Amino acid sequence: MKRAHFIVGVAVAAAVLAVMPFLDRYVAYLVTIVAISSIGALGLNLLTGLCGQISFAQAGLMGIGAYTAGNLCNAGLGLLAIPLGGLAAATASIVIGLPALRLRGLYFAIATLAAQFILEYLFKILEPLTHGISGLLIRPPTVFGFAIQDDRANAALAVALLVLVWSGIGALRATNLGRAFLVVRENEIVARGMGIDVARTKFWAFLLSGFIAGIAGAMSGIASRLANPEAFSFALSVDYVAMIIVGGQGTLTGPLLGAAFVTLLPEVIQRVGELFNMPSILSALREFAFGMLIILFLIFEPLGLMAVLRKLRLRLGASKPGGKSPAATTEAV
Repeated sequence: MKRAHFIVGVAVAAAVLAVMPFLDRYVAYLVTIVAISSIGALGLNLLTGLCGQISFAQAGLMGIGAYTAGNLCNAGLGLLAIPLGGLAAATASIVIGLPALRLRGLYFAIATLAAQFILEYLFKILEPLTHGISGLLIRPPTVFGFAIQDDRANAALAVALLVLVWSGIGALRATNLGRAFLVVRENEIVARGMGIDVARTKFWAFLLSGFIAGIAGAMSGIASRLANPEAFSFALSVDYVAMIIVGGQGTLTGPLLGAAFVTLLPEVIQRVGELFNMPSILSALREFAFGMLIILFLIFEPLGLMAVLRKLRLRLGASKPGGKSPAATTEAV
């Protein structure tokens, strides 16, 4: 990750945290859900965008993080429940990933799809831990005796976690493991020829992705104070796939853009429906809008919003007096 990108990211997060006390509850709620979605999208992007392994188990892994953190918060462990929720999801990733390491492409995706449905079933039947379909009520965690139960506090915590995850993935990309992810994504045969242990690389990608998904799920449960099987269904996994496609797979900022776009789209549709007094009709368009978005991006811009912004920046740069040509600027980038 470029140093300038890191500084900009930290500056934006600091600005958000600075204005947090002045936000109303609804805006703080939107910041919270966008930050949580961004963390989950970054985790899936690490596995799919960087390592090339398609997964539909993201929601199930987030559910493990939410239920683990919820039970630990109720036991009085406070914010320690969040990383422990990530560890629980990472452990589940090992169980899911080991049998799937020998699979590639569509077969790997089907294996993760099966894992998602199994986890959904377990969330419903393991009532001592999950409270079944009624859901697990979660007590707010405490920090130095103060409970984190205000919407602004949840938003601040979610943004802080997002900065940590985003910075960690940025640092990972510059390591040998991060470069191995990229080689495996491009061609597994070439990766083996270069001496890369493909199975081990996939294992680490699935493990780290699961850990980040668990953190996102833990924060989701804490923010909503409820872990419910319906909140971590297959539809949520599809949403996360949409986020990284719309934002831009394999990039560091793309998942953030995709998460914001996909998460805020239902809110925009709902507000437009209320404005024109037809909320039920427009809310039914949500799934249609998601499907159309994915198809349109795959056809016209497979690299997502990041590519759109990059092209816009190149055109603006070329239109300025003395600006570089798009080709030259692309080479510089």
